[in-house]
Amino acid sequence: MKKYFLLAGLLAIAATAVQAQESVPSKPSEKKMIIKFKEGKWDTTYVDRDNSSSDSESESEFESDMEEFKEEMKELKKELKNIKPKTKGVDKNYFYLDLGFNSLLQNGSLDLTGNNSPLSLNQGFNSFGWGFSWARSENIIAQKLRLQYGLGFEFNNYSLRRDSSIRISGDTVGFTAAGAGLTRNRLNVNYINFPVLLQFSSNPYKMKRSLNIAVGGELGIRLGRMSSYQTYNLPNEVTQRVTTSGALNANPLKLSLIGRVGYGKTDLFVRYSLTELFEQNVNVNPNATPVMVGLSFRM
Repeated sequence: MKKYFLLAGLLAIAATAVQAQESVPSKPSEKKMIIKFKEGKWDTTYVDRDNSSSDSESESEFESDMEEFKEEMKELKKELKNIKPKTKGVDKNYFYLDLGFNSLLQNGSLDLTGNNSPLSLNQGFNSFGWGFSWARSENIIAQKLRLQYGLGFEFNNYSLRRDSSIRISGDTVGFTAAGAGLTRNRLNVNYINFPVLLQFSSNPYKMKRSLNIAVGGELGIRLGRMSSYQTYNLPNEVTQRVTTSGALNANPLKLSLIGRVGYGKTDLFVRYSLTELFEQNVNVNPNATPVMVGLSFRM
């Protein structure tokens, strides 16, 4: 009887073990990540690791995709070689507007004596000059040092302080006492100029933030005639204007030294003439030399 009970117990244990084994969840199969390059972009998929045929097919597809990717990279590299980087430009053309004050010098001094004394000026806004010019610059060294040349026009007004009017007799320039009531006494003379300068710019690619220095020379040719104007206030509220216009023995050429220094688009300039205002055909002619100091605005 005991044997039957022992056999029944063993069968129950075996049945429990089998049921427990069947209840254990099976281990999921592992996935393998496959990266593909299709139609210009990468695509990621997953396949079963135990699928050998799928692995071989995926690997071959991957190799094919990589070859396609390499070919596209080669084509892209060729296209990039043909693309040149855009370089910053340097301004080569300039337009200047000059506004300045005129003076006449005798041996470097504003104190005019002797034959020059009738040319003593009312300084400041009474004697002014202005002009405009176009200039072209060419590179010499690293874009910072440049040769500048161009064409310009200069208009000058000289307000005489003495009550005298210009008088021309042949090659002789003289002055006579003006009549009573003189209120305005001026000389006007204009030039067409051909400047040549060496220009240094600390930042040629951004002229708005550049220190600029330029020195050079300028040849001026008198434009038209020199003019002398006198305005008289006469009794009974009568105003009379006397104009003398002509060569007036004015020098037809003017050779000047020019200097400019400034920051950005504004410069302080000096135009110093090496030639006299009047021709020196006779010793008694005035030998005053013009000079202009002012501001230059670059457009």
